[in-house]
Amino acid sequence: MATDPEDDTLELPPVPAFGRGRPRWAANRIHPRRIARGNQALAKRLRAWVTTENTPSRIALLGGAALITIRTANQEPRLLTAAAAAYTVFAWRAGRPVPPTEDDLKRRVVEGVSHLMGDQPAVFLRDVYDAFQARPAAQHLDDARLRAVLVHCGITIHKAVRIGETTGRSGIKRTDLDTLLSPEPADTPSGDVDAGHDGGEGAVDPA
Repeated sequence: MATDPEDDTLELPPVPAFGRGRPRWAANRIHPRRIARGNQALAKRLRAWVTTENTPSRIALLGGAALITIRTANQEPRLLTAAAAAYTVFAWRAGRPVPPTEDDLKRRVVEGVSHLMGDQPAVFLRDVYDAFQARPAAQHLDDARLRAVLVHCGITIHKAVRIGETTGRSGIKRTDLDTLLSPEPADTPSGDVDAGHDGGEGAVDPA
């Protein structure tokens, strides 16, 4: 699985950081959530700067800056507007999302399958294929490539799972997903398990 943030085949499910469209374009839009995230990042940096060494002197410096800002607001409101605009730009730059790592992308796939499963103990593989292929980022992926993605993410595909009265169909169990999402993964279960290389569904290209 590649880690290029512009590779739409990795968005499973496709969730750009901000707005809609390709992840890179969505991340660079002037979006309120990005500005809010940048504001939180700047506030965190400011708190860290104040609470380090020479705290009293830094608090005094902030008090002086606040006093100057208040006087400027009364005497030159236009300068205050320019300062607010500059701060918005700094917040927008600080709110730029960090490109996800390969582990983040794998976990996103596992969480997507877990969300699709809901409260059921398992989900049929056919339902997973249909759900992913209904999304714009995975419409071009056939069953074999989607299966390769699931296997690459560490998801165990069982040859037969039971959901209610229906059984005998390939699927994914909740216990396996819980193991992948847990902080300390357990050993891979053994038994009647299809590791994703069954010739019945065709050859699988590398993810």
